Amino acid sequence: MATNGGNAKPILFFTALPGEGHTYPLLNIASSMIQRGYTVVFHGYAQFEADILAMGAEFSPIPSMLDPVPNPEAVVAAGKAITDCRLPLFVHGLVNFLYNTMPVRTQHLEDALIKLKQRDPNRQIIIVHELCSMNVTPFAYGRPAPLGFASFPKTIGIGAVNISAPSVDTAPFSMGLPYDTSRACLLRNKELHNLANQGPWLPLFEAAQRAMREAGCTTVPEDHPFATWYSAPDVCFQMCSPSMEYPLSDMPPKLRFAGCLPPRLLSSSVFEAPSWWGEVLESAGKKDRKIVFVSQGTAHVDYNQLVVPTMEAFRGRDDILTIATLGIRGATLGDNIDVPENTRWTDFLPYDHILPYADVFVCNAGYGSTSHAVTNGTPAVLAGEALDKKEVTMRAVYAGYAWDLESSTPGIEQIRTGVEAVLADQRFKERAIELKRENEDMDCMATIERQIIDYTI
Repeated sequence: MATNGGNAKPILFFTALPGEGHTYPLLNIASSMIQRGYTVVFHGYAQFEADILAMGAEFSPIPSMLDPVPNPEAVVAAGKAITDCRLPLFVHGLVNFLYNTMPVRTQHLEDALIKLKQRDPNRQIIIVHELCSMNVTPFAYGRPAPLGFASFPKTIGIGAVNISAPSVDTAPFSMGLPYDTSRACLLRNKELHNLANQGPWLPLFEAAQRAMREAGCTTVPEDHPFATWYSAPDVCFQMCSPSMEYPLSDMPPKLRFAGCLPPRLLSSSVFEAPSWWGEVLESAGKKDRKIVFVSQGTAHVDYNQLVVPTMEAFRGRDDILTIATLGIRGATLGDNIDVPENTRWTDFLPYDHILPYADVFVCNAGYGSTSHAVTNGTPAVLAGEALDKKEVTMRAVYAGYAWDLESSTPGIEQIRTGVEAVLADQRFKERAIELKRENEDMDCMATIERQIIDYTI
């Protein structure tokens, strides 16, 4: 049996996909584990190196899968060619970004583990990986353990997106159909899964099986590729409470709920408050003035899709203060945007600083965004349609704290109607507060550390 060479705690080896929504949850967990006395190595991408080093972790680089950077016009053209329906676009992204790169990313992970083992051969390593990264998956299906390892390290999977495993209780993921377990809908779901697997999902099945063979697997599962996300790790933690997901009758057996990540507030010496921040503090909690906060996240930079219509929806309203963040440092609205007098905007504003004061959060339904809404007890109005965002929206509506705008580019009247409906119905706020408390009680960081302790030898 391996020992930790005099160290009471194992080395924690983190890895995630390069997207902010995939990496930052792992960074938060890693930072908490460092504060609890663990040594952390983070196998990540160059854009996160500064954050990784700043929290006291060792940076283990993953070469970019986008070198050389694709021609932007070609990417846009390819995207337009496959956007006739939600599922083909979703599959296209998964095939090209996740599965076609998996063998190379797996080799990078193995090389990093070998170097770490050679440097400290008697120290136990436990892997904490974001489920979508999948670079540990081949080792669960026959790829030999890396040089120097008697067996592959224990792995803890972190779910930073909605539960995606196929279920008899739901239609195929990304279709955005409501949860319904009536006999008619169960039969519908079964038929839709069969049709999707033989049609739009088929390129994903083929890409996944090809990637597994190229990555050295001796067994290639025939199940839906998403199922292996939850079967490959030793245990998986979904970063939310059970009430924020559908109560599936066939939940993946290794899956546990950890609760949402807690809010992260910057110290007063680090948080750069906008010049108008005093207006937020003055308006917060007033019965005769509500704060509407809007963000499109970091990936969608056409502010006419959501930010500008939200500003316009409440132009001239003395009872509404609209706060907009563009999500990218240095971003601007542009000189052609006529900003209403009751709107304040900034390039970047940490969600956990503004959401405690907001009465409604208007966003495009990123999984991280809705998690922030819950942990701050803020009801949401969601414009999520593309890729997995419709699934995020449907679950948030099911959980009772959100309104669905049913469009990724809602009109002014749609936004006004949604926000006013949430403000007028106290049940949205009450449910958001209930979910906030439920997740606080779960204490996700302590839950994850208990699993690490259980795996420590």
